[in-house]
Amino acid sequence: MPISSYGIFDSLKVKNFRLYWIGAVLKNNGRWAQYVATYYIIFKLTESASWVGMAAFANFVPMLVVNPLTGWISDNLNRRNVLIATNLVASFMAGLMAIAWGLGLKEPGVWVAIFFLNGIVSGLLIPVSQAFVAECVPQSLLRNAITLNSTQFNAARALGPAIGGLILGFSGPGWTLAAVVFFYGPMLVCLFLMEADSLMSSQEESFKAGRERPTVISDYRESVRYVRNSPGISAAILTIAIVSTFGFPVVQQIIVFSEEVFEVSPFLFGLLGSAQGIGAVLVVPVVTGYVSYLKPSVQQLIATVGYGLAVILFAVAPSYAVAFCALGILGIMHLTSASNLNSVVQLQVDEEMRGRVMAIYLVGVLGPAPFAGLAMGWLISVFGPRPVVALSGSILALSAIVLWARGKFSNLNTVN
Repeated sequence: MPISSYGIFDSLKVKNFRLYWIGAVLKNNGRWAQYVATYYIIFKLTESASWVGMAAFANFVPMLVVNPLTGWISDNLNRRNVLIATNLVASFMAGLMAIAWGLGLKEPGVWVAIFFLNGIVSGLLIPVSQAFVAECVPQSLLRNAITLNSTQFNAARALGPAIGGLILGFSGPGWTLAAVVFFYGPMLVCLFLMEADSLMSSQEESFKAGRERPTVISDYRESVRYVRNSPGISAAILTIAIVSTFGFPVVQQIIVFSEEVFEVSPFLFGLLGSAQGIGAVLVVPVVTGYVSYLKPSVQQLIATVGYGLAVILFAVAPSYAVAFCALGILGIMHLTSASNLNSVVQLQVDEEMRGRVMAIYLVGVLGPAPFAGLAMGWLISVFGPRPVVALSGSILALSAIVLWARGKFSNLNTVN
């Protein structure tokens, strides 16, 4: 039975994508609950925004270290099997953190080392997950599937921090981390229930098996050349790198605003962390419907400028309620930007390069964030949270206007 490509939820009619989507929603709820607990632990142990930045640094830098290997794995090994293995290890890491807290580990340096190990696992897991979406649906539903995949991520952003904050408030960070272990179970079940023969990559397996596998380094060099020769993909990676530098670290510092500016409870901290996801989820029908008819270049201009303005509003918010609304708007702009740029890359890339290019895209998404998070944490320690975050939002909005004026966004409109 043919599937229409015009409905908002059409890609969910495909069994494999539906299973992946359900499992990913639950898994990502656990991941966001885990972030709430880990940043809370570090801040409580050190009372330092700089240490929060260091924790973020440890979470994300390993993803860059394993990036060349991740692309090679994604394009040369069975992605479904890789996801099963990495989700198992991620569940183990969550259990390890729960045990460490239960045994009374209070040394922030050791916690940062654990975050580093967890970051390696995430570095293998995330880009393979992004590439795997294209295996779950036909090409005609890919943009819709990418948008819904971004939606489930942001749905987890809405509920995960609130769940983490609730458990944190009643039972402490140890039980919060222990609960994360069980969020990975449904993802593993869903991966096992998939119809492997129906995955879109099944037609590519003979190609993978028949070709001579290149080395990791030569494979990575080829993918870098490919990205350089693809103006639309290059523009998407540049744009997401700017957003990552000036937008992403703001979310990591919500704990500082909660503790030092608004002075709220752990549960309200978790709720504030969920505001971005709530805003994104509420606007899903608009993004998958009306906004999708706009040119990618127009979508990106609106989303990136709006992202910067939302960061500024959060920085100057006179109350918790206004800050919550600002992060809700930020979530709307984040969903629009993330789904648009991800769609551009996935629709412009050739199938045999998909995994490697998505790994490089991850460099743009997460590469600048650790260093920007360190810098923002240090600047906040010196100048306070409001001026630093406001400056970051201003730079982000201005950068979007410059990219538009220089014609970079127009390259996003090309589709293979």
